Amino acid sequence: MLKEYLIGVDIGTLGSKGVLIDAEGHVLSTFFVEHGIEIPRPGWAEHNPEKIYWDEFKLITSRLIKDAGISADRVVGVGVSSLSPDACPIDENGNPIRNALIYMDRRATDECNLVRQIFGEDKIFKITGNAIDPYFAGYKMLWIMRNELENYRKTWKFLNACKYVVYKLTEVASIDISNAAINAPFFDISRKTWSDEVCEKLNFDKEKLPDIYELGSIIGTVTRKASEECMLPEGTPVISCAPDALMSYYSVGGLDPGDAVFMYGTTGCCGIVTEKRVLDKRFINAFYIGGRLVLTAGLLTVGALVRWFRDEFGFVEREVERLTGLSAYSLLDREAERIPPGSDGLIVLPYFMGERTPIWDPMARGLIFGLTLYHTRAHIFKAILESTGYALRQHMEIARELGVEVRRIVAVNGGARSRLWRQIVSDILEMPQQYISKATGAPYGDAFLAGVAVKIFKDPAQIREYVKIDEEIRPNPENSKKYRELYKIYLELYPKLRENMHKLSQT
Repeated sequence: MLKEYLIGVDIGTLGSKGVLIDAEGHVLSTFFVEHGIEIPRPGWAEHNPEKIYWDEFKLITSRLIKDAGISADRVVGVGVSSLSPDACPIDENGNPIRNALIYMDRRATDECNLVRQIFGEDKIFKITGNAIDPYFAGYKMLWIMRNELENYRKTWKFLNACKYVVYKLTEVASIDISNAAINAPFFDISRKTWSDEVCEKLNFDKEKLPDIYELGSIIGTVTRKASEECMLPEGTPVISCAPDALMSYYSVGGLDPGDAVFMYGTTGCCGIVTEKRVLDKRFINAFYIGGRLVLTAGLLTVGALVRWFRDEFGFVEREVERLTGLSAYSLLDREAERIPPGSDGLIVLPYFMGERTPIWDPMARGLIFGLTLYHTRAHIFKAILESTGYALRQHMEIARELGVEVRRIVAVNGGARSRLWRQIVSDILEMPQQYISKATGAPYGDAFLAGVAVKIFKDPAQIREYVKIDEEIRPNPENSKKYRELYKIYLELYPKLRENMHKLSQT
């Protein structure tokens, strides 16, 4: 019997990655492409859909097939996920009208204020299950409608990154239910459809929103034109996948109520799976595989803050990396390991780009609190790592308040390679943390879900058979005791400084 293969591709903020797996769940090839972000003005953030989303997808699929040494006609399914939420307007011919406004883009503040005036915070939360914030894709669409009227008129459909690729493959305009849920204020989370009331009151044409598909369903098949461009066989099924964070959760088997998966990425996302119908503004709320709800803690600067420190203060480490190949991050970790828990009274508030959950405040500002002449670079670096733990603990306590208990935590993505960072987070959370060193993240989840759709795998839960836990870090009780006291101070900093942060942001 001829072997069959599956491809998964994830388009990220700073790069795109793909995997090719066989019918036994083994990874045969991976490929990564780095890309950047266009920042036309402070607070704006865009991607070129054709160059980044489609061209990188074509390159990745062709390289995956070539590197695996297989025949392209044996690929029987493909899944695509991406950063989200974002707004990518296309015309009737499927051509991008302008760059996509990605999740980091904060320009739609006036649109958020307009929605507050018309509906009020409580009404929008009741409809959408989410807060009012420029992060969500619908407010970005409103910005285009109100500021680029000609582009809005030309728009046939608003897609997001992965569904732009899906359209190029299938010529079907679509969105999955998880991505739709973060297209606030247009998605009605109770009815699981677009809100007529919101669209009408905002004079937004509902026909510009795509059809909604369930996760894991087949949206369409690869067209002849697409096949000629990307090496995938004509007729290959293309599967509806969730945002990259949710597909990362799935890739490590985070499916059961009480499972939490934390992405140590450029931004940090921690998804908590629940069967309870609990919606809270302090989380990003979306539907998940099997119809469950996932509450996501969205931290804007996790890996981004570590990278900022490396770039601005890690010249020596970067030079050593250039000369020897030793990772600058691992060298910084070695220095931080010598610093005691709590960084000798130093606390970082990680709001260096504002913050999403739980405060939803684009004008919040970062803070290095408690500096003395005794403190060193290593103290600041360790305090940055500790800030991730404090932010996560705040979300875990909110979940507990809602009656959602976290039973286990799995660490994924590049930052999780740092054992020190994982230990710090476990010490602060006072919970063990599992780690899977060979996890390939969202692309693996995409490929596996495609395999479920085409009947290679029996159900989504079968992915657990291929997930091997390498290590479980347990909290150090002495360290946890120290962090418990510092966490109380961490919680007090933002409320006490919020007003002055806002004043600073306007200077």
